[in-house]
Amino acid sequence: MPKETYFHLKEEKREKIEKALEKEFARVSFEKASISNIIEDAQIPRGSFYQYFEDKEDAIRYIVQKYIMLEHKMIYEALEKTKGDIFHMAILAFEYIVKNATQKKEMNLYKNIMKEIKRNNINIFDENKEHIKIQQIKNMVDTSNLNLQNEKDLKYMMKILISIIRTTGIEVIDNKISVEQGKLDLEEQLEILKRGMCK
Repeated sequence: MPKETYFHLKEEKREKIEKALEKEFARVSFEKASISNIIEDAQIPRGSFYQYFEDKEDAIRYIVQKYIMLEHKMIYEALEKTKGDIFHMAILAFEYIVKNATQKKEMNLYKNIMKEIKRNNINIFDENKEHIKIQQIKNMVDTSNLNLQNEKDLKYMMKILISIIRTTGIEVIDNKISVEQGKLDLEEQLEILKRGMCK
């Protein structure tokens, strides 16, 4: 995550740096991203970049974390809208990801972020980090129809759902399948999961 000096910057300057990061990470894969392009676009000296971030990987983690926080917000909102139905939540989450990712200026950035999350197997239910705490959503989920045998079952169910949402989303973003086909594929996978997850 960025150093303290970054968070002491004026909001306008932070936004300019974030836009430069997002522009570069949308232009090429994270591995090929250029710090020179970032500092030129953000109009900051190279030394300032290293006052704000440890290195390029630190900046990448920051942008990925921003996306994950949006994902958290989307999950909470979807659970509220669906009155705790985790399967209906999965459909809404997929629609949200695809809608945002397929906007032309956002598509490559979302694609690279999703691939980075998948490549590093980032778990949004990691209790040791600032990710979703399963206890926070436990009261939001309607468990009356779920086949839960212990405390961890809900956590694993959510991890499985998020994994298939992301995988199907990546296939759509990569133009391997259409949005419509992606939704159909997801619905079929959810039906299979329901057989084992529901009473």
